[in-house]
Amino acid sequence: MISSQVVGDQKGAIFGGLVEAPLQPTNKKKYQGTNSTFVFTTTAGYPDIFRPTGANCYYTLCSTDFLAIGGGGHFAIYLDNALLSGSSSSSETYGNPCLAHSDDFEVKEVELWGFVYASKYDEILASSRRNDTGICQW
Repeated sequence: MISSQVVGDQKGAIFGGLVEAPLQPTNKKKYQGTNSTFVFTTTAGYPDIFRPTGANCYYTLCSTDFLAIGGGGHFAIYLDNALLSGSSSSSETYGNPCLAHSDDFEVKEVELWGFVYASKYDEILASSRRNDTGICQW
């Protein structure tokens, strides 16, 4: 499964990431994903893509309280559980600068997409049906 996150902040930046893993919320600090992930920004007016540096495997952290991409000191993208505010900073995972116009931002728009390989659709759909809450569920 591939998950995509696109965020627009109140100052006009558009940024996000692509993660090759289903986002499974956990209360433990357990990163998910593969080195096929990346983060991007358009703050300079054109797309800038940042791929994993190989410094660590902190691709995506999905909790019932927040969603974060990247790590190693700071998150490349962090969104709170209400998807209303977040932060962006340089991460060791992607070697990116701040992806928004400022380190802390208010969300104007957010899109979260999940793409499932056709052969795995029924399996993924069945595993996503649960009663617990969290921003990382279908």
